[in-house]
Amino acid sequence: MKLFSRYAFFQTLKIFFIALAAATFGLIFFSVVETSLKRGLPLTLPLLMTPYMLPDILSKTLPIAALISVTFFFSRMAGNNEIIALKALGIAPWRVLFPIWIFMFFVSLSSVWLNDLSISWSRQQMTRTLLKKFETTMLSQLRAEKRFATYDGDYVIEVSDVNEDDLLISPIFTAKGGAFTGFGETARIKVDYEAALIHVHLYNTEFYAKNYEMQFSKKFVLTLPLNEIFRSAYRVDPSAAKIKEALADLAAEREGNRRKLASTAIFAFLRGDLQETSHPIWKERVDFEERVADKENRYRLIVPRVWASGFSCFFFAWVGAPFAIWFNKSDVTAAFFSCFLPILAIYYPLFMFGLEGAKSGAVSPIFAWTGNVALGIAGCWFLKKIH
Repeated sequence: MKLFSRYAFFQTLKIFFIALAAATFGLIFFSVVETSLKRGLPLTLPLLMTPYMLPDILSKTLPIAALISVTFFFSRMAGNNEIIALKALGIAPWRVLFPIWIFMFFVSLSSVWLNDLSISWSRQQMTRTLLKKFETTMLSQLRAEKRFATYDGDYVIEVSDVNEDDLLISPIFTAKGGAFTGFGETARIKVDYEAALIHVHLYNTEFYAKNYEMQFSKKFVLTLPLNEIFRSAYRVDPSAAKIKEALADLAAEREGNRRKLASTAIFAFLRGDLQETSHPIWKERVDFEERVADKENRYRLIVPRVWASGFSCFFFAWVGAPFAIWFNKSDVTAAFFSCFLPILAIYYPLFMFGLEGAKSGAVSPIFAWTGNVALGIAGCWFLKKIH
């Protein structure tokens, strides 16, 4: 029995690491190419970001490698009638599966750590890498496409050319959907990384803003915060260990904002100036309250999310191994896809339902485990079937 358990364990382990290596390298290649093409970046920049992509990539490939390893090995066993031979010897299949589940439990713990690392440290490092190379990135895109735009389209720079000295020729700068437009003869981009600011120096410029007449200036400097440029790129959340501290900071911000709202409302009523409550500043404070509430929901979800996502490795193996035995065919590819496609159709929608519902505050963060619970029930059903 021990000899057979060791054989099953090490064979599964071998397939697991081969599948993990293949999936990881494939996803790295895809991520590097996609990042380069989608952002118009030189290929060297995504390559520099590769070490910081690894935690996120591994957190995605570990569950797939777990499912491939158990379905491949146990479907082959079942197809070769080795499971029947085991039962004839009085050995229950779960006894062979047990060491593999223990291994997948520890793999899941590693995946939890990688998930936590990817949403905090990895994204922070990727953002820093992008910011350090931002000037090169923007100039490369302007040379190639004659246009650079932020993710939300709030800021757009168009040029006729960029010369060898990185001077922008005939730049047109548009901000906030046309609220501000500047036409320059030439321009230079300078990035202040310490202050996290981008300075666009426009020379011999004509510019106009809404409600203002066209104006002319020999030199005009436009200043943009770097977080405006990369606002939608890689959102950095606190790690699981710092959630309490982050929530406490948000609660303090919310309390301060509420006091300002209350005092503004009281003074408005005392003066009989009810129109003040419709002032844009009032709306900004209400919007701030909503943003803080969204952040709180997101932060409360971090711990359940990283644990639920990490333990998908265990639950993929939990349902995959008995399914492969129940499938009872030596066609490993058919066994894998017959298991993977239902997981794709059931687990991921349930997992996303839990995430999106918790982010909006509609359901508890514990609903992030909905997909894993479904796999757990399915695994129990298949275990019953094979015994």
